[in-house]
Amino acid sequence: MVHRSPYYLALGLMILSLVLCGVAYGTGHWYIGGGHDNKFERLGLWEACFNGYEHTSDYIGKAYYGCWWMFHKEYSYVRGWMMPSWFISVQSLMSFAVVFEILSVVVLIKVGKSTGHDKAPLIACGLTIINTFCIAVSVIVFGVMIGEDRTWMPRFDLDYLGWSFGLAVLSGFFSAFAAISICTYTLMLKYEALPKYDESTASLKGYPA
Repeated sequence: MVHRSPYYLALGLMILSLVLCGVAYGTGHWYIGGGHDNKFERLGLWEACFNGYEHTSDYIGKAYYGCWWMFHKEYSYVRGWMMPSWFISVQSLMSFAVVFEILSVVVLIKVGKSTGHDKAPLIACGLTIINTFCIAVSVIVFGVMIGEDRTWMPRFDLDYLGWSFGLAVLSGFFSAFAAISICTYTLMLKYEALPKYDESTASLKGYPA
């Protein structure tokens, strides 16, 4: 009988990872503006907040106030600056991560009723590895590029990573540990399903026990 502790650990970690990933994905505190005179306030994957910021390449000279969805018409003139290619990559990868995390939890629940003869444990193992990869690449790219892309948000010397980014990092760690746990459980199931050597049967057939 396979010990189910790795399975329950994987399921618990995956649910926690999904909650953290969902909160990080939907909140606007990935990057925070520092300093009292900073006209950039904060930014998430889908929302940006400014306090009188005027972009240098905005030919209409518009000052931006408040928090708006990035695809709102308010940001139509500066959207290309706000969303460089690396930022869009982070948005895309985190979107995939949320989808794969939901699928992982659904499949993990099914794994609780499975044996080593079906593919559910192996699928769960693969899904958790994929969403861990998506989250890991997202936070690494975001963390590196906010320091490398000096043409992005103003006063980069005062800005800092926010708690939404921290939740994404934690989600990645929990997802990684869940992947290790469920992949271990999958191997245990596969081993349990292997044909066992029966000494009594071997003796009756004349083979050495």
